[in-house]
Amino acid sequence: MQTIEDQINSCMSMANLTKDISLELQTEEQSIEIQSIEIQQQLNREPVQVKYSENQLQEEDIMKSQWQVINKVWNCTIFNQAVISKESYQNLCETYYLLNKLHQKAIELTKMYNEVADFLPRFFQAIKITFIGILQLEQIGLITNDKDIMSKSINEEYNINLNTKKLNQKAICILLEFVIAHVLSHISVLFETIQVRREKQELRSLVIYLSKLQTCLEQLPGAAKLDNDDIFCYDRTDPRWQGLNSIIKEVVLGTREQISNSYGKVAEGILLANAMISKGSEFNNETAKNVMQGFGALYYLVAKKDAKLKADHFMAEPNKNLVFKAWNLGESGFLSKLLPLLFPMITYNKKIYIPQLFKRLVQDNILRQYKEDKINRIQNDCGECINNNLPSCPELFTKNKEKIPVRVLCHYNLQEIQTDSFMQQSLKLLQGQKVFDKIVIHIHGGGFVSMSSRSHQTYTRKWAKNLQVPIFSIDYRKAPEDPYPFGLDDCWQAYMFIMNYIDKYFNIKPKKVVLVGDSAGGNLVAALTIQIIKSGARIPDGILMAYPALCLDIKQFTPSLLISLNDPLLHHTVLKLCISSYVPEQFDAKLDPLMSPSIASDEILVRFPPTRIVLGTNDPLHDESFRLANKLLKLGKDVKIIEYKWMPHGFLSFDVIQGMKEAEQTVLDAQHIIQNLLTC
Repeated sequence: MQTIEDQINSCMSMANLTKDISLELQTEEQSIEIQSIEIQQQLNREPVQVKYSENQLQEEDIMKSQWQVINKVWNCTIFNQAVISKESYQNLCETYYLLNKLHQKAIELTKMYNEVADFLPRFFQAIKITFIGILQLEQIGLITNDKDIMSKSINEEYNINLNTKKLNQKAICILLEFVIAHVLSHISVLFETIQVRREKQELRSLVIYLSKLQTCLEQLPGAAKLDNDDIFCYDRTDPRWQGLNSIIKEVVLGTREQISNSYGKVAEGILLANAMISKGSEFNNETAKNVMQGFGALYYLVAKKDAKLKADHFMAEPNKNLVFKAWNLGESGFLSKLLPLLFPMITYNKKIYIPQLFKRLVQDNILRQYKEDKINRIQNDCGECINNNLPSCPELFTKNKEKIPVRVLCHYNLQEIQTDSFMQQSLKLLQGQKVFDKIVIHIHGGGFVSMSSRSHQTYTRKWAKNLQVPIFSIDYRKAPEDPYPFGLDDCWQAYMFIMNYIDKYFNIKPKKVVLVGDSAGGNLVAALTIQIIKSGARIPDGILMAYPALCLDIKQFTPSLLISLNDPLLHHTVLKLCISSYVPEQFDAKLDPLMSPSIASDEILVRFPPTRIVLGTNDPLHDESFRLANKLLKLGKDVKIIEYKWMPHGFLSFDVIQGMKEAEQTVLDAQHIIQNLLTC
């Protein structure tokens, strides 16, 4: 039987670092060649000792004040101070010191409380995560000293392997400053508290902060490799922002405190949903689950602090099925019956079921484009109809799982044409039947995994009524059952059918069309526009994207992603789950603009229609919209951004009773944008 020392030794071996945490390291037992320290792994009797050079920190030193720490870390010689900024040096050294300190503390706690079953796996997890962080910082140390890195020491996804000139010090500082202030400091306090008491609250908090640290370390290679010319490496007063600043309209809907309090009410509902699902998940019996979810709802309505901790713990290590179930509470079960109470009245609301008549977006075709280096180039070969077998009008309204559901909303009772005779259709139109020549095609959000056109009717019905144009809202297939490119193909097929054949079924002849989407739907709007341009099909007259997800490369760092570490809606673990569910392993989000529209080539972007983006500053997806806008601007394209100060992700959906009062104006602003795009 292994001793606790053997278990500690084993958990730091490269062969076992993959267990219990999702950091996928190499299975070979290798260690990084380091300049200033040597990790002692012989743990027969003594704890692991981290040996420092004469000028470096000793583990037994206690942090008595911030000033003392700064003085100590400035003596750290692993990083070459001559080639990096003072700010970078200080952040690297302080993080390195704290990671080593926590690493040693985790080992001590593991030995002290090796019989405390609930805590022991978390102490091992802390040992592993801090060890990975130490190795990553040592890689940066080698880079600053122009030393070669043994790239196989850590899996390629976690390697920081580049030269000093390409090292993005600004991005590293942004990330490490957050880690020091908001993660490592909390873990340090927790470790001290755990020595006094080991209750469920401390265990949950430890899980939450270890999860945050893991996400930050996953982002560190991306921060180090971020292009040094990236706009977010500069303040908005820098000349590089001059052009972008001219197209940004900043809107303040309230004070920071007012908006925070307003969002707090929405967040309580989100946390309650997560806590309910989490409580129910503790039981195997389906009846017991439902009962405990209801009991949990009543309890957590009163005990809001417990609800937050329970929800945060649930989100720290989320079960994919349970998280997506929480996101879909409004689509099924009891809550789905209450949702219509929030919808405005609308005259016409029916679903049609669109067949797949055009060249499909399928895996083989996309992978071939990868191989031929055509994925980011115009091909003019995808627009032709491959099936002229159009459905009859009754068939179009008949539910069919093989077809694409599209919700049609209108302030006016649309004329459903029941005959195939073109002459009879024309006669009806000549007799005075109103013909709509402007339409909106809407693609809903939900992280590619949840929600539908139904749940977004809180605002799409308002638009249909006030704009007085038909709105087609696409219910595309969702991950994880149907990952990329299925959902995008549904949007493509629906767009092509509507633009080419909808006049055969309704009194609609679209001369103007605007695409609108939020969050994941914003991604699909941009990706659909790219596909339309690539294919040579009819380009929409404008697009509106609300807080879109424009880069699905999970390792791409940007400062706004740090917001997700504390965001109740777009939580960092859920963000990773959504992306991993939508993006299959065989596809590459780093080179495929149909997944990451912000990387679209100039050849494609120069054909983009007028583009409008609305977003909030308190949104994890905030930054990527500016990168896309900057590229469009440099190409002379018509692009504008409305940036709502302090507003969160998902604000269009919060314009409901007991929602955010500030969201009402955002829905009206989006409506005005659509109106202008339809009339310009």
